[in-house]
Amino acid sequence: MPDPPDACPPVRTAAPVVRARGPRRVRRRLLAALGVLLLATLAGFVRLALEVRALRARHAAGPSWNFPSRVYADGLVLSPGRPLPPGYLRAHLEARGYREVAGPPREPGTWAGLPRGAEIVLRGFAEAPDPDGAGGPERVRVELAGGRLAAVRRLGGVPGAAPPDLAHPPRLEPALIAVLADSQRVLRTWTPLARVPRAVRDAVVAAEDRRFRSHLGLDLRGNVRALAANVQARRVRQGASTITQQLARGLFLGRQRTFGRKLSEAALAVGLELLLSKDEILEMYLNSVYWGQSDAGGVAGIGEASRWYFDAPPESLGLAEAALLAGIIPAPNAWSPFRNPRAARVRRDAVLADMIATGALDTATAARVRTEPLRARRGPPPPARFPGFTGTVRDWLGARLPRRAAERWGLAIFTTMDLAWQPAAEAGLADGVGQLERWSGRRGQPLQGAFVALEPATGAVRAIVGGRALQAGDFNRATQAKRQTGSAIKPIVYAAALDPERGAPRFTPASTVPDLRRAFAAGDTVWKPRNDEGDYHPQVTLAKALARSLNVATANLVEAIGAGVVARYAARFGLGKLKPVPSIGLGTNEVSLLALTGAYAVFPGRGQHREPTPVRAVVDGAGRSLLDAPARPVRALPGETADLMTGLLEDVVIYGVAYPLRARYGFTFPVGGKTGTTNDYDDAWFVGFTPDVAAGVWVGYDTPASLYRPAAQTALPVWAGIMGRLLAGFPPTPFAGDAGLELAWIDPWSGGVARPDCPVMRVPFLPGTAPRAACTLHHEPADSLAARDSSAVAAPDSLPAAAVLDSAR
Repeated sequence: MPDPPDACPPVRTAAPVVRARGPRRVRRRLLAALGVLLLATLAGFVRLALEVRALRARHAAGPSWNFPSRVYADGLVLSPGRPLPPGYLRAHLEARGYREVAGPPREPGTWAGLPRGAEIVLRGFAEAPDPDGAGGPERVRVELAGGRLAAVRRLGGVPGAAPPDLAHPPRLEPALIAVLADSQRVLRTWTPLARVPRAVRDAVVAAEDRRFRSHLGLDLRGNVRALAANVQARRVRQGASTITQQLARGLFLGRQRTFGRKLSEAALAVGLELLLSKDEILEMYLNSVYWGQSDAGGVAGIGEASRWYFDAPPESLGLAEAALLAGIIPAPNAWSPFRNPRAARVRRDAVLADMIATGALDTATAARVRTEPLRARRGPPPPARFPGFTGTVRDWLGARLPRRAAERWGLAIFTTMDLAWQPAAEAGLADGVGQLERWSGRRGQPLQGAFVALEPATGAVRAIVGGRALQAGDFNRATQAKRQTGSAIKPIVYAAALDPERGAPRFTPASTVPDLRRAFAAGDTVWKPRNDEGDYHPQVTLAKALARSLNVATANLVEAIGAGVVARYAARFGLGKLKPVPSIGLGTNEVSLLALTGAYAVFPGRGQHREPTPVRAVVDGAGRSLLDAPARPVRALPGETADLMTGLLEDVVIYGVAYPLRARYGFTFPVGGKTGTTNDYDDAWFVGFTPDVAAGVWVGYDTPASLYRPAAQTALPVWAGIMGRLLAGFPPTPFAGDAGLELAWIDPWSGGVARPDCPVMRVPFLPGTAPRAACTLHHEPADSLAARDSSAVAAPDSLPAAAVLDSAR
């Protein structure tokens, strides 16, 4: 049966519709794919551009692109009026390697003594962009008088050198003390292309990439040759990489040899050519290339290569040195002039031939250079001084900079370290602790100690000693160890009690608290403190309790104001969150020596707590500061209360538990401070302060064990020995706040005005708070003290601290 006449046409018309839509759909998909590919390429290029920008700024690192940072001790500013004893000035000059000469000094780094001072040719400072100034060498004449810098005369710069920095006072320059590198220990210092001689540039280009100036990152002829050899060998045998490809490898890829890596290397090289000029590529290459191994680690970059192989800056390299360095790039350890001078000379002469071939050198000059000896001379390793302080700097920066920035960004780190005090403190701690160890006769684990000195006015840490003979990476007992403080915490308790802004109950130094032995509730247990000497009293003034370090009286004072209040004050003093337990006032919490010394700095700092800071500035290669503005100081106490506490802590030294500091150890500067001894004599502390420096000492064993003696016989003599060295020749300076205090003679047990039959103690008070009523206690005649003059009477050495009679302050 025939089909209906209209059945076929629909079938015939449907096919063309399908054929029309197919090509359009395919084209749309191809366009979409191309668009995605273009967007991905653009995104990748933008990402590459950002990474290259960060790498050029040394704010990022790569497999062969990390720059150790350089750490500097603080400079010594020569401003008239500052303390500057002759011995202290000489110590700073010697620590920087200044050379004393007989006649007038002429060269930077020399000096000559004068009858009342010295003439110095300062080196200036231009190694890094220091916020405190930079400039060339300068001649100065300083006049010293009374332990101070009386006058400075600026005599001008040095002919032929950069001009001095006249916008800032003259100074002894910051001194390089260490280099912070990562675990690979590759030394690399950024060297701008402007400092690289033309001979070095031409030699490297001739030896590594003759068509560098003409290609777009890839040398196709060389790549084809290498590809054929690699395919034939079925592995990567030849590189034929251009300078740009080598740079791409060092920045992003590493040393692994695979076909995939070679493709990535080629793509990255083209990207670098689009982003950077030829000079920028060559500059980065010269700073990235590996140049062998030195005694201190890897050598990379032209700056370190010139120092290691020739002990000279890169600007001084000549043609022979340039050819040698370029020649050993492919195998710097095998062809090192120190290990294989014959091979090094062959490589040097080969590069001279390459330079002739490229037109960078004429035949006659090359022939003359070939006759020259290698002239290689080992450069000194970078300094690695004061590992305890440097380790503190590394840890401090680790909490404030991006991860590993201090080891990889090539920063200039300017510390607050005093270059004369730090070695003196290290030697003083070793001597003092060593003497204690010899006295003890104990064998086994060594006796240890730690020391910190800082400026109360700024928080700048001037010296840190983390132990005896500390090495890089060792445990730092000044910053990392946390131990119970014993009675060294008591000044925080008394400061809280005497602060009128705290509220009720109110106290003055003449207020009394009980000092009879009793039990205190401590959670589900009972705590019963005892006084160290075993004597107890119905009542005692706060001034006497602090001077004698009476434990029961202090525990009663904590109970009166609240352990939580003491904990809050401790936090203001920078001691963190202490547990508000009844024994908080006797030092059962653990803190570091650095934190405790920073807390004591509140007193001469007139109530302001400033975070102890070992670094004053960190700048990158462009001079940008990488640190936030310093934190604002915390008001821990009113200024008047801090002055009052300073006076009371002076009394602790004059006739309290720390009296041997003056009577036995001869430390006569105005000073306040407090000892601390933990249970069983496991830890010994002394933290003291003058108007200009707060310093602390801890002595003990790493695994707690008894010292068998209190802090007055252990930590105190070590502190006296160190500070005696540091402040030798310095003029004594009175505490400014003493002038605003009112002094009164009181009975130290009742707090009343002393009668003729009373023992007496001269005590500081805030104006208007001294007692007016007379003492009502009955005393035996032997209790009184005849001498009432205002001079400080030292207690006899033979008497224990608890037996010292109250004397005039």
